[in-house]
Amino acid sequence: MKIEGKTVLVAALLVLSAFMLANKLLLPTTVQIMVQDGSTTLKEIPNLYTIKDCLIIAASSFLLGASILYLLSARHETFDHAVAYPPVLDSNPEPESENVENVLNILKGNEQRIIRELNDSGEMNQAELTVRTEIPKSTLSRTLSDMERRKLIVRYDNGMSKMVKLADSLKKGR
Repeated sequence: MKIEGKTVLVAALLVLSAFMLANKLLLPTTVQIMVQDGSTTLKEIPNLYTIKDCLIIAASSFLLGASILYLLSARHETFDHAVAYPPVLDSNPEPESENVENVLNILKGNEQRIIRELNDSGEMNQAELTVRTEIPKSTLSRTLSDMERRKLIVRYDNGMSKMVKLADSLKKGR
């Protein structure tokens, strides 16, 4: 795990300024100067903020805010490189220029039957596809919606019916 030196410096500044701010807010200077009849006396009175305390509080507040802003807004990619993530397998494969046979190896059941029928017969309306694949209308409609979302097929309106065809990315492999 590699952390940039600038980030470490800002984090240290954050801790130091938070400590100084808390220290001055909770424990102000306890001194009071009294002048009477030409004589000066020092008397300890708690909870008195001197100009020095106010300057320390202001500087600490500014540094605290600046360091928090830097740490929140900086884009650190050091942790991404430190951890080796395993490759993520896409549960919805999106073919690019693969042929139909490679896609059929990925698909199962009704999806395979639909792709095979469209590959053999070309485009057809959804009612005809229901008859040829012997898949119930509601199941076919849900399956086609899912396949359309994954860009395996294309559906478009043709009068009162919907036409179904293979996506262009699958046709390239024909």
